[in-house]
Amino acid sequence: MSSCESEICEFYKNKSIFITGATGFLGKALVEKLLRSCNNLSTIYILIRHKKGKTPSQRLDEFLDCKVFEKVNETFPDYRKKLVAIEGDLVEPGLGISEKDKEILKKSVHVVFHSAATVRFDEPLKIAINMNILGTKKVIDLCKQMENLKVFVHVSTAYANCDRSRVTEDVYPPPVQPEKILEAADWMDDGLMNLITPSIIKKKPNTYTYTKAIAESLIIKECKEIPCCIVRPSIIGCSWKEPIPGWIDNFNGPTALFPASGTGVLRTMLGHLDAVADLVPVDVVVNNLLAAGWFRGAEKTKKIIVFHCTSGIRNKLTWGMMEDYGVNCFFKTPFEKVFILPNPHFTSYKSVKYFRTLFEQLIPAYVMDFVLKILKRKPIFVRIQQKIKKAVTILEYFTTRQWEFTIDNYVMLINQLNETDQKLFNFDVKDLNWKNYVETYCLGTKIFLMKEDVSKIGACRKKIEKMKRIQNLAIFSVYAIVFRFILLRSAHFKSFIQFLFEMAIKFRDYFLKSIQF
Repeated sequence: MSSCESEICEFYKNKSIFITGATGFLGKALVEKLLRSCNNLSTIYILIRHKKGKTPSQRLDEFLDCKVFEKVNETFPDYRKKLVAIEGDLVEPGLGISEKDKEILKKSVHVVFHSAATVRFDEPLKIAINMNILGTKKVIDLCKQMENLKVFVHVSTAYANCDRSRVTEDVYPPPVQPEKILEAADWMDDGLMNLITPSIIKKKPNTYTYTKAIAESLIIKECKEIPCCIVRPSIIGCSWKEPIPGWIDNFNGPTALFPASGTGVLRTMLGHLDAVADLVPVDVVVNNLLAAGWFRGAEKTKKIIVFHCTSGIRNKLTWGMMEDYGVNCFFKTPFEKVFILPNPHFTSYKSVKYFRTLFEQLIPAYVMDFVLKILKRKPIFVRIQQKIKKAVTILEYFTTRQWEFTIDNYVMLINQLNETDQKLFNFDVKDLNWKNYVETYCLGTKIFLMKEDVSKIGACRKKIEKMKRIQNLAIFSVYAIVFRFILLRSAHFKSFIQFLFEMAIKFRDYFLKSIQF
């Protein structure tokens, strides 16, 4: 299959692309896909800030050492020449970009992908405003100065409107006008803003969804003269097919559930088994972004168009399915450090969650930390439980609710692709096998995040089988003790057992006589 047959590849040919958020999970996958599948592009400019004493150029070198670039490195060894680090920061005036670099971007860039954002759900409101709203405005201001801009692609989230049960591919009126919240953030100190955050965000569950919703309305106001589109992914998971199945580089969102549940330290959380777990692989999102950029940039439409990148309608996955597939994975490809035999379950009842958390998570954590202290080792399990509680509380908003994200534009875009592009830039989740995907997700977490050796899976399975036998023996012993020391002390229970025994003897005698007859 020649890339010249691809309309999408042809669109990006000789184009210069500016990407914010490139060092993030989605950004890495986007850069890799562009380099591998659209290798005839001109240049990719990446906005990178100083961090931990490292210059943008040093951070770019580290960025490219990531395992995700191994495939493109084999195919196109000179790909690094196409990448240019632009020193800058989303929260700095003018994005912190030097005048020299700004001039280069103004004259050279044809396509802008804006994926930079703070994705922490519990981010202080002022930081979220500066990153997700003001940062977006700064990028738009830069886009307005670009002489050859073909398209500005903004990465939003399907949950920007999570206060609605049914969300269409439209930009809704914001909870507050962008200029009003920017003005408030400018004069209000951090302490006061944190204090009144709940009354500001109201029906929104967190500062992330609140600020992303306002950023979309900002785009509608500011991008009337700019070719623009918005892509709204739901929950972004590990890669499905490319460049490496199961690739993941962070513990955000549901990813953290795999090691927490698989090692036995997370036993329960609130969740409706029949609710949709709207998960989309990162490579699906990347292909959707590139196709959306082509569609709007090639002027297939003149309006600001919104694309949902979701799976709930096209190929439903429920939290119950996630639970079943996940538990199977924990025994098929177990983690090396399993503290308690994995047995995670969602529950709709807060009381069940409370007692399971108390007896299966907190008490064992305190006991294990007590043992570690006796052994003069650093206690870790209570601290782990505190982190799990924080993460689970955030996630439970999404595991206990369900949304319908319409996908009319998403399906239309799929149908707009020619045969080559449907293969090269596939973002249709209808053929995604969720059982296989969850298994790949679990294995990817084990390899890329936990840094475990897959050659030791056999030994891990033996270990977990041994833990099963020990647990079964322990359960049998507990029942035996209860039976011996509690139940048999009751005179009524003794009489009942004796009655059952006598009835069994009589039934046996009757059965034997009937056979002889």
